[in-house]
Amino acid sequence: MACFGYGSWATGFKAAACAGFLAGTLAWATPLRAETLLDIDPAPETGPGQAWAGIAEMIMVYYDVPNTGPGDMQCSLAYFLTGTPNCYKEQGESEFNAVSRIVKGYPQFAHESFGEIPIAMRWEAAKIITPQDIIQEIKFERPVLVQIEPAPNEGETKAEKRAVLIVGFDGSADNLQLIINDPKVYPPTQSPYLEFGGKVRDQSGQYQIGYADFQSFLKWSATLWKIKPD
Repeated sequence: MACFGYGSWATGFKAAACAGFLAGTLAWATPLRAETLLDIDPAPETGPGQAWAGIAEMIMVYYDVPNTGPGDMQCSLAYFLTGTPNCYKEQGESEFNAVSRIVKGYPQFAHESFGEIPIAMRWEAAKIITPQDIIQEIKFERPVLVQIEPAPNEGETKAEKRAVLIVGFDGSADNLQLIINDPKVYPPTQSPYLEFGGKVRDQSGQYQIGYADFQSFLKWSATLWKIKPD
């Protein structure tokens, strides 16, 4: 449609038609970006200090890694790390390191335990990754494991390094909102996500917060990404 050189009697009609045509073209060329979310349900920790096991279980279930036992998946993952059936990681090991060891070693161990073809996991380690990297990972259907160190809550003696899972995003690289699964049960009014402008998406432990706020105020310090079966 030519949107210039209107005739006298058709000027109004053609102007309106051209406006509608151009608006439709622009809408097609620059679609609104909807949120993108992986199929990973949040789950609260089963006991104090067990949030790391919830994160590890989310990743293993997402990649269809079987439970080797004994007990439920979280206890099985702890048993893989420690060789003891008490369902806890070693006291001095960080959550991020414990979950990283699960990602790197448990899938192959689990499949071999059932006489299946071993499946190793690939990954890359980094300190912090960019908004563009987050968008790419989620679009490729890969969750991102990160370490944070929020300020201690009331009653806690020191800041604790935590492992949480990025499972989605909303917006674009310029105004990225991260969607986080974090199994830790926070005391009322003491959630670091709410304190720094985020919101609760699911009471079981899913939050949304701006990329810059997450990086700065929750002290994002380590990343395991490009996680995928080999």
